[in-house]
Formats: sequence, structure tokens, C-alpha cells
Amino acid sequence: MFYRRFFISMACCFGLAALQVQADNAQQVFSQYQDALLQVQVVEKQTQHKTSIGSGFYIAPELVITNYHVVASRVATPDSYQLMAKFGDDGLQPLEILALDVVNDLALLKAPARVGHFFALADALPEQGAEVFSLGNPHDLGMVVVPGTYNGLKQQSFYPRLHVTGSINPGMSGGPSVNELGQVVGVNVSTGGNQLGFVVPMAQVKALVKAQPAEVPAVELLKTQIGQQLLANQQQMLEPLLNANWQMKALGRGLVPESIAPYITCWARTNPPRVEQEIRASAAFCGLSEEVFISHQFTTGKIQMQFEWFDGSALAMTKFVHHYANKLKQMRPDNRASVRDVGEYSCLSDIVGDKHVAARTIYCVRAYKDYPELFDVLFLAGTVPAEQQGFVSHFSLAGVSKQNADAFTRKFMETVKWQ
Repeated sequence: MFYRRFFISMACCFGLAALQVQADNAQQVFSQYQDALLQVQVVEKQTQHKTSIGSGFYIAPELVITNYHVVASRVATPDSYQLMAKFGDDGLQPLEILALDVVNDLALLKAPARVGHFFALADALPEQGAEVFSLGNPHDLGMVVVPGTYNGLKQQSFYPRLHVTGSINPGMSGGPSVNELGQVVGVNVSTGGNQLGFVVPMAQVKALVKAQPAEVPAVELLKTQIGQQLLANQQQMLEPLLNANWQMKALGRGLVPESIAPYITCWARTNPPRVEQEIRASAAFCGLSEEVFISHQFTTGKIQMQFEWFDGSALAMTKFVHHYANKLKQMRPDNRASVRDVGEYSCLSDIVGDKHVAARTIYCVRAYKDYPELFDVLFLAGTVPAEQQGFVSHFSLAGVSKQNADAFTRKFMETVKWQ
């Protein structure tokens, strides 16, 4: 019993000592670099009240890094909003946007000149398990530092993100995550909850800084650059899918994708009938759950596919057709967009197939208003019910070129089949 108490006591002491070291390291990092941190405010011009906040940090006397989503309102509606910097208890000072990386959710700002310490960008990522510190202004409560652990790159992700423990709360977006030397390893971008945080790697930050212009660009030029970035991103995303040999598996009497790219995940679900006279459904889903933030009403960059096999052999044909038709009506696009962002869908409907199996297809496209080379695409195919069975295949693409939309549709129709 004595030995047990002794070892428990020693473990507690070592645990407390480790926590104290972590706290001391966090305090040292914060005290050395707190003057290089600032709060980024989006201020409504009419009332001069802030509408949202984020964090930012100096990397040079007049250069600040933050997230694109922190400053997005200024880009979307420049006549209504301005950007302001707040340093501690000091007054507000104006900020201007120099460059954007909308795909990686980064912004480079021109800020009031400061002297003192600036954050340096690390030359390499930490080793997995190393201590990191996330800094920012959570919930407008003042600047804080949150200790955490670096857990490597996020797996099965198209957009590069570092996975860290630690509470990255609202308001900390755009703040730095640093190593024990205070060097930036990435920029706080989002949280998955329960001490699960994600950070944009410093390689993307360095690329943005390298691309900075000599003068502050007009907002219209920034929008042009956003369109170019989105166009390049969808090409990089879709090209491997179009060239891949899709691995397929059976779903009922249908063939559906099982593996088509490392960043496309697939999962399945079966709903057995709870009572007699109910339809039985098996479903499979594949997609890219991540997205690119354009504004609070508009996201893009998603790929979603859905497949369902329905068995209503216990139902009368008329009742099965009613259930089946309702399922077809429920298919929707998977990204947010407002009427100021996109036009109305234009749709074509047709019957395709052969004498053995026929399917009703619906193909819909809507154009982006600010980015005319990009479109949202919605495709739906449902086999004509036979023997109280049906198969539905559906996909939605957000923010793709017309050429890639057509190519993906051909690939989908040639690969996903009813047997």
C-alpha cells in the first residue's frame, strides 16, 4: 500500500510539474510577443459598430496575417464595411487588404507601423507530439495563449490543415500557432470541438507573403484574384477524379464508388423497415466534406455523391411509387448560396438506358454572378420503378468549370450503373 501511495504521489507531482512547465512556457511566449498581436474588427460604416472580430499578428512592421473569413465582409460589400485594428486598450486604426488566399483562408493586411518583436515563420513543422501554443482573442475577452500538442497533418483532407489539441475558440481565427521558440507554424482557422483545432500550415502563409503586391489593390481586383484561385483549385481537385479508375462495389442492384481519391471519403447506411408495409433503403455516400468560404451566405468547393437502393417488395406498386417519388424530390445542392451570389438553376431532363433498364435523369446548372467561369451542378438519376425496386444516384459539384462539369457527369454516368 505504501508503494502504491508513493507512486501515485510521484505521478501527481510529475503531472503538476509538467503543467507548471507548460504554463511557464506559455507565459514566456505570450509576454514576448503580445505586442505583435491585434484584434481585427469588421466595422459597419453607417453605425461605426463592429459586426465581427478575429485575430491577427505582425510578421513585419506593416504586415499582418489573418484569416480570409475574418475580412470577407469587406471584400463582399466594401461600401458597407471597413477593417480596423485594435491593440489592447488603444483606439482603432485602419487596415487594408494587400493579398488573399481564399482557398487556404488567409489574408495579408497592410497595418499601422509597429516597432518591437514580430512573429517569425518557422522553417519546418514541429515533430508530432511537440508542444504548440495558439494565440488569439476568444469571444472578445482579450488576448490569450492556449497550450496544445501538434498531431501532424489532418488525414484524408484536400486542403492542408495541421491538427492540434487546444481550444481554438471563435475570435481566435487568424491568430498564430507557434512552437516553443515563438515561431509561427500556422494560422488558427477552425475547431472541431473537444480540444480539436485546425491550423493552416506556414508554407501557405509564406506563399501568400511572397505574392504581396507593391500597392494596395482595389476590391474588384481582389475579386478577380479570388475567381482565378477558385478556378485553379477546382481543376486541381477534379483532375485526379476524372483520370482515376474508380473502384466500385454493389449496392443492391447498383454499382457505386468505393474509393476514387484519398480526399474523397465514402460511407454507407441501411435502414431496415421498422414495420410491415414500409420501404427498405440502403444508401452510400461519397464526398469531400470540406468547403471554401466565400462569404457568410456563400460557400463552394464541395463534392458530394449519394446513392440509394429501395426495396418496396412488401408494398403495393402505387404506394412504392409514391415513396420513391418523394425521395427523388428531396435531393438538393450541398453548398450555401444566396440570390446575390448565384443565378437560377437551368435544368434538362431526359430518359436514358436500354430496353432492360431505363432511368429518368435531371441535370441542373447555375452560374456564379461574380465568378462567371464557375458553376454549381446538380445531377439526379432514378431508375424507372420495376418489381417495386428502384435505384437513385445523385451528385452535386460546387464551383466547377463547365468543362469539368461535363467531364464529371460523363464519368459518373458511365461508371455508376444499375445491374
